[in-house]
Amino acid sequence: MLGSVIAISEAVSLGVHGMGLLAASGRRLSARDMAQALGVSEAHLTKVFQRLARAGLVRSVRGVGGGFELKLAPADISLMAVYKAIEGIPDPSAALCSCCAQCPFRRCIFDTVLEESARHFLKYLSETTLDTVLLKFDAGELFSRNGREACPAPALQQ
Repeated sequence: MLGSVIAISEAVSLGVHGMGLLAASGRRLSARDMAQALGVSEAHLTKVFQRLARAGLVRSVRGVGGGFELKLAPADISLMAVYKAIEGIPDPSAALCSCCAQCPFRRCIFDTVLEESARHFLKYLSETTLDTVLLKFDAGELFSRNGREACPAPALQQ
């Protein structure tokens, strides 16, 4: 089994991808539709989106036709804002390998590559907004999963 070189939590992944779905659709989406599009548990996705709602990034609408919608324009929501709403403020200098706390070497064998990679990733999150992500992909790329439509997106279909 291959391990991941860089890992983010499933909650952050759900938050970022779900926010991307909302931005791309341009409308309210139900937790069920988003969970189905992402292939994840509706309950878990709903918990993540409750955090995003508390952070003021989405609005939750209950009842028939309810779901989640962006509270701000996609240009005003950075991926870092989504990350912070879910995980809190990241620390790029935190120990990135399990030996760091008790490292027997004066200088880490990994040198500064882990911390530099973390800083680069955090810079990407800070500089990338939902509208930036939308500009990188066309609707077909965003709304297909293994060749099938992943989530209803009538605002994007022409």
